[in-house]
Amino acid sequence: MDSHFTNILCVLSDSHRQDDVVAQAIHIAKSNQASLTIMLTLEALPPNANMVMESFAYIDSHQSMESQAKHWLSEQEETWSKEYPVQTVVKIGHPLIDIVTDVLRHNYDLVIKRSEEGFLDRLFGGLDIRLFRKCPCPVWVLSKKNRSQYKNVVAALDLNYHYPKHEISIRKKLNLDILRHAARIAMLEFAQLHIVHVFDAVPENIVRDGFISVDNDQMETDLAKIHDERELALESLLSELESELAPDIIDFLQPERHIVHGYPRREIAATTKSLNTDVIVMGTVARIGVPGFIMGGTAEETIQQLNCAVVGIKPEGFDSPIKLDEPEQAEE
Repeated sequence: MDSHFTNILCVLSDSHRQDDVVAQAIHIAKSNQASLTIMLTLEALPPNANMVMESFAYIDSHQSMESQAKHWLSEQEETWSKEYPVQTVVKIGHPLIDIVTDVLRHNYDLVIKRSEEGFLDRLFGGLDIRLFRKCPCPVWVLSKKNRSQYKNVVAALDLNYHYPKHEISIRKKLNLDILRHAARIAMLEFAQLHIVHVFDAVPENIVRDGFISVDNDQMETDLAKIHDERELALESLLSELESELAPDIIDFLQPERHIVHGYPRREIAATTKSLNTDVIVMGTVARIGVPGFIMGGTAEETIQQLNCAVVGIKPEGFDSPIKLDEPEQAEE
């Protein structure tokens, strides 16, 4: 997978507080010399909207909402185009389906949006998570306190290759894709690149609850072996990345390695926060056997603990469950 973006879709969900995401989308498009489309996507009004909302004169029909949205977006396009060429489009219907089908139809290679208002103080809302699960291209979700320039970029890797042979190559390619994207972001932003991997030999809750007995000395030996194994796996990935990049780029980036023993669902986010991370690049689908349906439990739990931007990458062979020309599709 090429980490160079050529066709970017920036998604707005309303007309408020969108300057930061448009500015970031233009910045990324400029850096990549990419085409940029800005989509305003709105939920369709329910069939009885006229009756329920009759006191709101400015929304008396689907048509008036669409015409006002187009008018607002057209005015904004004039302003944005002074800085970078943009195209705009309004979609009213089901945001997830509208976004993913447009990605499929127009071959967008990046979707960028602002994080939704989550619940229980979570940074990422329902649409964000569903896009991480089902959008076929990388999804870049900005945090509400997005910095104008990133200082710390994290590549979160799963270097555990104790899986069936047919999965190992897919996981290695996904790790390399994550590294490519993180390295490119770090280069464009003149930011520090961090590589984070968290491993756990025996799930700590099993040990803590006394379900198995553990020889502590043997455990320390095993942990040292796993650490060395993951160091070698990372060294191999970095060597492959170095062979793809211009000379001395890895030396310029000087990536900092963080191979941490702990519970991945907690320690990936904790390590990321400790590094004062601005953006994390990570895989968001655990397996490819079921088309787009399974988001890794570790990935989803990690995302909900983060307070930075997230770039979610899919593995090779990912097939979105949302298809073109299938209007009745579930958004779960």
